[in-house]
Amino acid sequence: MIRVSGLTKIFEGGNKAIDDLSLEVEQGEILALLGPNGAGKTTTIRVLTTLSGFDEGEVEVAGFNVDREPEAVRRAIGLVAQNTGVDYFLSGRENLVLQGHMYRMAKKDIEQRIKELAKYFELDDALDRQVMTYSGGMRRKLDIATALIHSPKILFLDEPTLGLDIKSRQSLWNYIEKLNKEQGLTILLTTHYLEEADHLSNRVAIINQGRIQVVDTSEKLKNSIHGDSVILTFDSEGPDVGEFTYAMHEDPEIQDVVWQNDNLHIYVDNGAVAVPKLVHLAEGNGLTIKSLSLARPTLDDVFLKYTGTKIDDAVEEEGEEWWHQWAGKGGGGGKWQKNWEKWQDKIEETGSEEDKAGWQDQMQKWQQPDNKD
Repeated sequence: MIRVSGLTKIFEGGNKAIDDLSLEVEQGEILALLGPNGAGKTTTIRVLTTLSGFDEGEVEVAGFNVDREPEAVRRAIGLVAQNTGVDYFLSGRENLVLQGHMYRMAKKDIEQRIKELAKYFELDDALDRQVMTYSGGMRRKLDIATALIHSPKILFLDEPTLGLDIKSRQSLWNYIEKLNKEQGLTILLTTHYLEEADHLSNRVAIINQGRIQVVDTSEKLKNSIHGDSVILTFDSEGPDVGEFTYAMHEDPEIQDVVWQNDNLHIYVDNGAVAVPKLVHLAEGNGLTIKSLSLARPTLDDVFLKYTGTKIDDAVEEEGEEWWHQWAGKGGGGGKWQKNWEKWQDKIEETGSEEDKAGWQDQMQKWQQPDNKD
């Protein structure tokens, strides 16, 4: 369903966001794309969904060449970006109708599809409410529903559960699994939740510096790091630590050695046998071990091996949603901020049409510079 060969994307200044990337996603597969910030995940999705051009390579999506047949590609795919594409001032139904019109669907087909999707995502009761009154999980379900309005063959999900609580995240996983299994939808998703990639994907692709480093099932990737993972931290830093690390690299019984922040990750065949030896060697080098842990390799260990960092260190903090940023422009609290909070609380409590209309009128007034403080 997706064929990428030698893809290269160069931004102004010579920065290669994507560097000779090759990747295949089979029909009916869920493939998770993992990588640190700046690795090229979102840029890759933008190219595959015709939102960005590229400099070299061949890209085929749903049997169509992205460069020569972009309109055909767009008809065959659905995209859920990191930042929501729904309009918060419209109702859920209005968002879906708008999306249907953008795909030039017939009115009766839009109505039928909305009925199906509202039932599927359990949005029936909220369909005619303004989206700003939705919870985070409901908004994300509506996001996916709008991407599915035209019944695409391939769904692209860029960080689909970013910012959701655990319950909402797991609920969304169930919908994604059902879409794949019941409707045969091919899905390419980016995520920084390792459990999400583990739970959902048939295969995991790790991307770093614009290149795919490795692609395989989660289990095979974890099994490729043989044995156990021993993590050490020391009370001090200095040449003694460096000499100890060098000795670890030279030891034939040790599979791999990776530094991550202040943690030394040592991969061995048998942790129970290796740990006493490692402690003895550390003491022989005059080192005091601050902490030691032993575990089976995880997907995070695979990520560390191919990117040089742990997944938690590779993800930026999520920013505020746009309407909260806009609401807080006055800084310091002021009348504008207080009025915003008063009306926001009221809309959440009552959800009445009268309050919504009044809230929007007030927002337009408060946008004016003279009314913000």
